[in-house]
Order: sequence, then structure tokens, then C-alpha cells
Amino acid sequence: MLSWVRKLRNSWLARVFFGALIVIFIFWGISNVPGLTGGSTAVAHIGGKPVDISEVQAEYHSELTAASQSGTPDLAARQQIAQNALITVLRQHALALIETQLGITAPDAAIRARVYAIPAFQTNGVFDQAKFNMVLQQNNFSPDHFLDLEKSNLTNSQLVLAITAGATPPQPLTDQIFAYVAQARTAETVSIATAAQAPPPAPADAVLQRYWKNHPQAFTAPEYRTIKLVILSPAVMAPSEPVSSAELADAYARTAALTHVNASRSFQVVTAKDAKSAAAIATAWQAGAGWTQIQATAAKADGTAVEFDHAEATQIPSQALAAAVFAASPNTVTGPVKGPFGYYVFKVTNAVAAGAPPLSTLAPQLKAEIQLRKAQTDVAQDVDNVQDALAGQTPLDQLPGNLGLTAVEGTLDANGNTLEGTPAPIPGGAKLKTAIVKAVFAAHLGDAPQLLTGPDNSYFAFTISTITPPAVQPYDQVKAAVAAAWTQDQLSREAETKAADLLAAVNAGKNFDTAATAAGDSVAMTPPITRGAQPVGIPADMVPVLFSLKPGQATMEQTPDGFVVAGLTLITQPRPADDPQATAQIAQALTKSLQNDVAESFLSGLQTRDNVQVDPKLLAQIYQ
Repeated sequence: MLSWVRKLRNSWLARVFFGALIVIFIFWGISNVPGLTGGSTAVAHIGGKPVDISEVQAEYHSELTAASQSGTPDLAARQQIAQNALITVLRQHALALIETQLGITAPDAAIRARVYAIPAFQTNGVFDQAKFNMVLQQNNFSPDHFLDLEKSNLTNSQLVLAITAGATPPQPLTDQIFAYVAQARTAETVSIATAAQAPPPAPADAVLQRYWKNHPQAFTAPEYRTIKLVILSPAVMAPSEPVSSAELADAYARTAALTHVNASRSFQVVTAKDAKSAAAIATAWQAGAGWTQIQATAAKADGTAVEFDHAEATQIPSQALAAAVFAASPNTVTGPVKGPFGYYVFKVTNAVAAGAPPLSTLAPQLKAEIQLRKAQTDVAQDVDNVQDALAGQTPLDQLPGNLGLTAVEGTLDANGNTLEGTPAPIPGGAKLKTAIVKAVFAAHLGDAPQLLTGPDNSYFAFTISTITPPAVQPYDQVKAAVAAAWTQDQLSREAETKAADLLAAVNAGKNFDTAATAAGDSVAMTPPITRGAQPVGIPADMVPVLFSLKPGQATMEQTPDGFVVAGLTLITQPRPADDPQATAQIAQALTKSLQNDVAESFLSGLQTRDNVQVDPKLLAQIYQ
């Protein structure tokens, strides 16, 4: 289906036409015709003319290839693809029938101009016959077939445009929709933060116990599982792998042959306007003044002080300064050096020579790479032995100690946290930990350990010794948490009460500023807010309510931090002439909608014209 739409150059008019035609074929015209079976290859008839099965098969295989890129379609999916292919072909025939009746044709000159204008067939803006042939060959099109498609596209576009061209929206409708979309509302707001409320007095223990009983879900411990775990992971084993100096030197030699860096310098430089100021700065610097002090001295002398980090010669703005910097010794104050912008005093803090980075720079990375390769080899050698041991029902804590295994034992929840709420110390990285926790909570108590494959060439096995189901924690254990939750609840209630009081006062007729000031709240003003734009100063959920209010009315909304009260102060209603671009966009959208209605009305007339009949048995041969 989509391939035919693409053939029509993604014309939205064609999509409207074809979309409505699909509905008509599905709900009106397609019927079972047993009489068409037998030796006939006509999978359908439309307008009394046969549709050969080969046409549907070609479209089916094209759509099946596209669908197979995301997996092998099952029988139901193949059946749907075959139905789509049939509908696509029937659309082509329906259009051809009415185009023939109406005498719509595409002249050869128009087809030629259309093809010559396709950028894929052009070289330097001119049609290229060789490129035309190459592109068609790459897409399995013959020139004749492609030209037939372009001729069909051109005739189809003439038909659709002729049907829908006159559909335009009335200006009053455009103006009405513009008024709805462009209307803006401005509000005064007060934010009442929960955290800003005065803490309540400490409650009696009985109050906290009642709160604990009334909120069991808040104080229910999750399910915990106690496990024994062994991990066989290159990432875990790698840090303990030995690396000799010879191995490191060999790895550096290979890397150095492929690595090259340009010479660079890191340095601090002061630019002074005159030689005297530069000399004074150099003297102070050479006497031991720090960089912060030198920066302050340069500022007093109307100079500038900047730092360059690993700058190459071409990245230094002055050639004179670049030459001096690359000739200077590190950690030595040099200058003054005259340049086009004044006099330079500088100190090189780091120098990197051209060529491969030194071994000292690359050694940590090279060592880690060697260790990981060794660990991967060890894991590949050990994994079979671990599997054999587990198959022999060897307990995890009795597995041989020479298999590179890392053993862990402890209790955790489904989020990978311990009883204390801290992350369980499972080695091997976040991906491996996630895989282990998922497997642990999918297993059952008493399951025999199996070696499971984890991420990054890792393996693990575990046993579950106990499962502690979720349970409300004893009050004495969570008393502090209960007190904190009760206090937060009281603060939220206080903030909500203040917000509700302000809301009630405003909606009772009191001025928003006056009511907010009396409550000790500060008032902010939002920018103009429209229905479609992202709101500023109020929660998004408050926008629809704001557009239902009259000036002087207020509303409130809870936020993650507290509550917001907003009072509508101004309604701004632009005129269409104030925003011609938005008006034009609305008119264009309405035009598309009306043209869609016209196309559907036209297609409803085809219901009495074409008698579409399908042979379901022949169609089934395509996808089974």
C-alpha cells in the first residue's frame, strides 16, 4: 500500500482519494465469487474486467520484502499484506477505469518533462541517461515499467486535482478558527511551596501509630530474596590479569604505528600593552607569583591573561607567540616577546611532541585492553568446566577455585537493593547486575543452579535460599520514616489549605492582588498563554481550565513542590490581519479537510459504478 502512495509522489490529495477508496472496497464492493475459480488467473474483477493474480503477487512480494525487514511475518500478517496488495492493485484499476471514461491522458512530452525533472536522474542539473538506467537497474525497474508508472501518476494527479481543486473554506470559518487558536490569556499566579510551610508540632506517638496503620502501603517492605551467586565475567576478572612489560611494549609499538598526534602546548600567557609593563609582570612571575596573582596584575596594567590547553601552533592567534611558545622550555617564565597585539609573557605548563603519544600516556589504556583480552580467553576456557560442574550437581560454594569465579552472597529486592536500601554489591557493571536481578526474581525457591549468559560475554549462576514476601514493617523499625511522612503530609495539607483559601477569596469577588497580599504571598504575572503553546508560569494541566474562566476568576493546581493558584486577568483576541501567516496556515488546513470531504463524496458515487468481485481461494494461494 505504501509503495503505491510513494509512487504518487506523496501527494496528500492522492492519499485522501485512495484512503476513501479503501474504505469503499472493504465495506461495499468486495464479495466472494465462487464462480471465478477453476482455470482462471483472475483474482478479482472490477468494472467487469479481470485483475490477473500476477499483478497482486508482484505487489505482495514487494510489500512482504519491506515487512520482513522487521521480522518474519506470520500467516495472519501475510494474509493482511496480501489484502493490502489486492487493494493497491484494485485502486490502480479503478483509477484507470474512470480516467478512460473521462478521457484523461498524459502526453508523452509531459511524461518526459516529469522524468527529466527527477533529481535522481540528473548530473549537474541536467538529465543523465546513464544515471537513469543505473538507478532503474538498482531498483529492479525496467524503463518501460517505470514510464508506465509515471504516466499513471500523471493521469491520476490530473483526476484528483480536478475533483478537489475548487474546495476552499469560507472566510468566516477561517476567522472563527483563528480566533480560537490565537486567543491568549494572561494570569496572575501565586506559588505556595510545601517546604515553605511552618513545621507542625511534634505529634504524639499514638498519632504516628494511627498514621502508620492508615498507610500500610507506604511502610511495606518489598519482597526480598537471599541468594548465593557466582559470576564468570571478563570485566570482573580483567583487573587481576598480569601484564608484563614486554606485552605492554609490544602493544605500544602496534598502537604507535597507527597513532599520530600533532605537537601541542598548554601555556598561560599575559599580553601587555608596552614592554615596561610586560617586564614588570615577568619579574613578578619569575619571583614566584602564582597565576591568580599574575591575572590580577595584568588586569591592573590593562593587560589580558588567558590560558591555552593543548593548543597546536596553528591555533595560537599570533605567529610570533606560537614560535616562542614552541621554542620555550616547560615550566619557565619566558618574555617579554613582541607581537602584533603587544608584548607577551608566558609559561608553558605542558608540552606534547609530534608523533605517537608517549607510553606513559597510553599505558593505562593498553594495560586494560590486554587484561580484558586475557580475561575473555580465560572465561571461554572455564565456561565448559563450570557447566560440567553444575551438571554434576556441585553446590555453588564447592565449585573449584581455579575457574575464575567470583562468589557473592546476600539479600536483595527486585530493584537490586539490600535490606538497608543501598545498591547490592554485585560486581560486573550495571548491565550484568540488571540481568542477574531479573533472573533471580523470575526463578523459584529450590531451583537447581544453571549457568546463564549475561551481557558482555559474562555468565552467572545462583541459588535462592529464602524468599521473604512483602510485609508491613513493624512500627518500631520505621518510626522515623513514619514521622517524616506524617510531617510532609501536614506540610502539604497546610499548603493546600492556603491555596484553597486564596482561591475561595478570589472566586468570591476579592481582588487577586489584595487577597494574595493579605495572605503574605507574592504575585507573579504569566506571559500571554495560547491553547497550543507550551505554558510558562503555570502547569500544563491548568491551561484548559484557564480558558474556561472569566476575568477575575481563579483556579488552583497541585505541583510536585506544592500548589499554584492562578487568576485570569486578561483575554487578548488578535484579529486575522494581525497574523497573516497563522491565518494562511489555518486556511490551508481547512482546504485539505474540505478537499478530503469532496474526494470521499466522489468515491461514494463509484459505489454504483464498479462491481468489485474477489476470488478468496485464489487470493489465499498468494500468502499461504
